[in-house]
Amino acid sequence: MFLFCSRYARMQLSFDLGGPPVLPQMRERLLGLFGPQRPFRRMDPLSQMIKSVVSSRTYDEVSWPSFLELRKAFPDWNELGDTAAAEVEHILRAVTHADLKGRQLPVLIRVLRTRSHGLDLGFLADHTVEEAMSWLQQLPSVGPKTAAATLNFSTLAMRAMVIDTHVHRVIRRLGLTDRRGDVAQAYEQMMELIPTDWTAEDLFELHWLFKGLGQDVCTAQLALCGRCPLKAVCPKIGVEPRGPVLPFQSR
Repeated sequence: MFLFCSRYARMQLSFDLGGPPVLPQMRERLLGLFGPQRPFRRMDPLSQMIKSVVSSRTYDEVSWPSFLELRKAFPDWNELGDTAAAEVEHILRAVTHADLKGRQLPVLIRVLRTRSHGLDLGFLADHTVEEAMSWLQQLPSVGPKTAAATLNFSTLAMRAMVIDTHVHRVIRRLGLTDRRGDVAQAYEQMMELIPTDWTAEDLFELHWLFKGLGQDVCTAQLALCGRCPLKAVCPKIGVEPRGPVLPFQSR
């Protein structure tokens, strides 16, 4: 491992976990299942950004070897900007949308070259999280998930909640964010819910706890509600299946 409140969300926070606030208690219950999730090594911001682009829509066990192969091919990321898309695509051939990422990454490097700080993103530490998120999302192929990962997972260690596919599914099912909202909306809503005294490492941990829940318990294909430590407060508990295969389906 290298490394928002709508009316609907406020309604769901009325569920009792033994007393407010809700996220600290959710975290405690998830820690009981998955254990502590703390970073033991962080990459520089640019490497983390590239890793986040590579890992989009791809399992970690696939994206990590591909990223490491890419890093081996380009010890200096600057060289990536002068590489043909087909060569990058070949290196990333195992990941989802390798052709798209093969085109995106050289362009990303070339755009960063035109910025005043070049490929060194360390200057973002001098900005607020909101300013840094906005700056990063002006770059090609960088959305809220990649921007937040660049800030939180990297050596910048800033307070930004990473909302990937698994986390997004879980927090919507729990009613923490709008059921039909996109990742950008979910990010804003979650940042409003997170206690102000939580550190960047706390947000890192919350991401991996929710991701673990989404990968192992509350998956896209099957929700193992009986194993879920949050089942007492999940608004989807008790919903009857609408098909012959899945015991759980989102409404």
